[in-house]
Amino acid sequence: MKRIILPLLLLSSVAYANNDKPFTIDNTQIYTDSSLFYSEKDIRPVGSDFKVKTAITMSNEEGERAALLSIENLSSGRRTLEPHHLMVTYADGSAKVLSNLPEKLSFKAGETINITVNLGKNLYPVISVLTSNNINR
Repeated sequence: MKRIILPLLLLSSVAYANNDKPFTIDNTQIYTDSSLFYSEKDIRPVGSDFKVKTAITMSNEEGERAALLSIENLSSGRRTLEPHHLMVTYADGSAKVLSNLPEKLSFKAGETINITVNLGKNLYPVISVLTSNNINR
């Protein structure tokens, strides 16, 4: 019985692992003024002392989106990055504030940290990930 179950478990785990689609890099962030898109909702990230210095967007064949972000703490003191400090804009003009981060991140004064965030599935590519300090006012 063990001779049958073990190979089946190994085979099913290999098949499951192959279902994950790898991410490919789409582009680096294009700072597009999100206010130029028509929207009845005025979605904005919560004000903070953070700024997205660079963003490299990624996607896979399943339509999952992610971004590698370089985020800087502009403050002279320690700050904690919260999901609502970041907003993503898609090519169709839709926007959303992030709902989670991979971990709680505490920045020292002036520190820059690189993180990868999963942005979920979307038909349209990501055109920007930004904080309140990246938005043209």
